[in-house]
Amino acid sequence: MTLKTFRLPQNAWFGDEAVEISLPSDWEIMVAGIPADQCEILTDAGVRERIDHPVGSSALNELAKQRNKAVIIFDDLSRPTRLEKIAPYVVEQLLAGGIKEDKISFVCALGAHGAHTRLDFEKKLGKDIVSRFSVYNHNPYENCAYAGETRYGTPLYINREVLAADLKIAIGCILPHAFNGFGGGGKNILPGISGIETIHTNHIRVVQDLKDRGVGFVGNLGIRENSKMKDEIADAVKAVKLDFLINVLPNSSREPVGLVAGDPNLAYEKGVAEAGKLYITPYHGGADVVVTNANAKASEALIALILGTRSLKESGGDIVTVVNCPAGQIVHYMFGQFGEDYGGRLWSGSSIIPQNIGRSIVYSHCAGQRFGLHNEAMERDDWQDVLKLLQEKNGPGTKAVIYWDGTMQFLDKS
Repeated sequence: MTLKTFRLPQNAWFGDEAVEISLPSDWEIMVAGIPADQCEILTDAGVRERIDHPVGSSALNELAKQRNKAVIIFDDLSRPTRLEKIAPYVVEQLLAGGIKEDKISFVCALGAHGAHTRLDFEKKLGKDIVSRFSVYNHNPYENCAYAGETRYGTPLYINREVLAADLKIAIGCILPHAFNGFGGGGKNILPGISGIETIHTNHIRVVQDLKDRGVGFVGNLGIRENSKMKDEIADAVKAVKLDFLINVLPNSSREPVGLVAGDPNLAYEKGVAEAGKLYITPYHGGADVVVTNANAKASEALIALILGTRSLKESGGDIVTVVNCPAGQIVHYMFGQFGEDYGGRLWSGSSIIPQNIGRSIVYSHCAGQRFGLHNEAMERDDWQDVLKLLQEKNGPGTKAVIYWDGTMQFLDKS
């Protein structure tokens, strides 16, 4: 038997080493790739040039003049943004503008995710930043102050360290997002540094909207027009008085192929327009087998699994989720499971899992990636074992689809 071999990006934040898989050459194999992977990677000079020439805003060193305290809000390890070079440059510009070093702090925009350790902060920001500056976890349950309400009446409770600063900068990345069309932008504020009541009220509205429209858990990937989240995010950005945004657009190896900076609204709109071209994926349907890779958001592998099921034939097929995340799946206080039959405020059990999954297989070298169909899924750490399972029910002519990274793609079904 001859095989076709593919090397999928894996091990984000833990070495970034590819994982090799193979499928029979007599199968009909379609690879759903990512346009961002065809783009040139930005050099360090290119990154700095974009930060120095922002959209609709003065440069950072100019904004820093006459300011006393700066806070830098950054996304957590569930996002692929590499900040070890960006964060020091931002600090350099703030110091050049006259802000004192002891008046610069960092806040991790965890939203309802679990707290990070110092080692996590080092992965994200680099050792120098962690050793020189105060880096804080956002705590959605404590130390949030009232900052008004959104146009829909959602109360805005915001991290006090952020509110205390008179210069506020947010750094993250723009990728397709299941609720908001695209992540990045003001999501560092809502839910990133919002209180649990704010997050809960907002997410109830979004989840109900997805149900009402019958589009499922990943229904808004790449589609902002239908999002019930974007208006409230805009209101939160205005209430917090966010001054400056930096958003990276990464490829599947987490290298920057684009970057927008400047006014939080104008820069984000420019970034979303680019993201719409960088992460769109041709739709392939009616598959017997889907291999869906989870790397950019490896700790939220459920996104890749559910996206992949959209390519399975209606009568059901096999789906293989490839995920190697030594830290495991994200702790999510809102949607996570915390016992055999209970979870966070919006935990929905297995109700979000599509019905066209015949068999769910998790291919991982890190056992215990608990997400989605974990109780029913078959975990394997050897690809040959996975291949054996697939060939039990799938012979020559099998239609297969490979999603290069199902956590950073959205489908073109036009």
